[in-house]
Amino acid sequence: MKIAFVVSFFDFRNDVRRVIAEVARQHQVVVLGRTEHMASIQKHVPAGVELRQIAEKKRTIRNAIWERLYLLLRRIPRSRSNFFLMELFKASNQPTAKSKSRAMSLLRWMQRLPKIISYDFYLDRLRYQSLTELDDIDLVICFTAIADDYLLARLIREQKPVRVYVYSWDHPCKHTCFSRRVQYACWSEEIREDIVSLQNIPSGQIAVTGASQFGYIHAYRQADALPVGYPFRYVYFGCAIGIPELVPDELRLVTTLAQSLQAVQPGWKLLVRPYPVLTDWTPYEALRSLPNVVFDDAFRTQDSSVQEEAILQKYATIERAEAFFHLGTTMGLEACFTNAPSFVLDFGYTTSEGLSLYNFIHQYQNDRHLINLAPQNAIRSEENLREVLGHLTAPAFKDLNRAVQKEYTLKSFEAFAGDLTGQTGAFSIRVSDTKIR
Repeated sequence: MKIAFVVSFFDFRNDVRRVIAEVARQHQVVVLGRTEHMASIQKHVPAGVELRQIAEKKRTIRNAIWERLYLLLRRIPRSRSNFFLMELFKASNQPTAKSKSRAMSLLRWMQRLPKIISYDFYLDRLRYQSLTELDDIDLVICFTAIADDYLLARLIREQKPVRVYVYSWDHPCKHTCFSRRVQYACWSEEIREDIVSLQNIPSGQIAVTGASQFGYIHAYRQADALPVGYPFRYVYFGCAIGIPELVPDELRLVTTLAQSLQAVQPGWKLLVRPYPVLTDWTPYEALRSLPNVVFDDAFRTQDSSVQEEAILQKYATIERAEAFFHLGTTMGLEACFTNAPSFVLDFGYTTSEGLSLYNFIHQYQNDRHLINLAPQNAIRSEENLREVLGHLTAPAFKDLNRAVQKEYTLKSFEAFAGDLTGQTGAFSIRVSDTKIR
């Protein structure tokens, strides 16, 4: 069988490259990428995998009109506030003042106008070029968010088998590219419920395959020897904010954590992991003056990729920590597969409106899949923080670890690849089962 993977963010998604390499052991594999992504994709294509360029977008007035109409009038997830919050984050992260002003103006129009155009309605109105070589492809696997709407429009019209892997736990609550005419793969039954309730996708079209990202946790757990760690006791903070306006707020909380740790556990260090996707790490430099702060920052490379050894080292570093702290990040979820208790710092904000620390912390996925599972692991004040730091071994703080481990099944990359491609039965789902839970 020849399988095509439609990719984006290819340098950043180590796990996707591993999955593709595993699939290539059993099948012929083609990677499809957009023109502007080809250079970065080329650097990371696994051996024996063919790379093809997507050539579907047709630049016409008709398509331009439909693109703009869909942008303004598209149906959005039922997690409406979270969707607009993500759009606000994206608009605020524009590189220039002019582009930021334009994005904010567009966002205001999006908030005012009715949401009447479905993704499938939009795909049916696009006119594509039919220039991408697809005749020999038996199965196409995409990742959210969809890399190329024009390609998906063609795939659906030509009735190619399409499978979409919902790449992250927050994608059902913030993306709009969910067609009702393809199959889906997702992390867990609870994420499947999110796709059904937020995106109105029939449950029978969604298979639970597990998370590709967690393949590294599986590999870490199977490792014979752990990487060498730090020679001191520490708590670990994983930075999560890539929005420049909010980084100072995050750093203020890191400072509070460092000072509280110094007061309660003066012999321990605070290990800080910068956010890898934040372009400018300069703001983190202010933390280096704190006497008990140590940086865990050796993992960064010239592009967005991370060496696989550094990923395994990350889990070993979490495992050896007295606790892991964060403001809302997948690392906070990953930490629950180790012996370290995982805590979200849920204080330090002055407003719950708009571009705020509160809204970053209380994103849909953080509330549903972390905070609500174990409210005792959400720290509400500096006083609460100091109390927790003095009692990190309390059994109740491990309740979140147990709940998360029950919700998600860890799989090897080989097992995940088999499920995703349908070789091991994960896609023996009944498409006629359209019950909405």
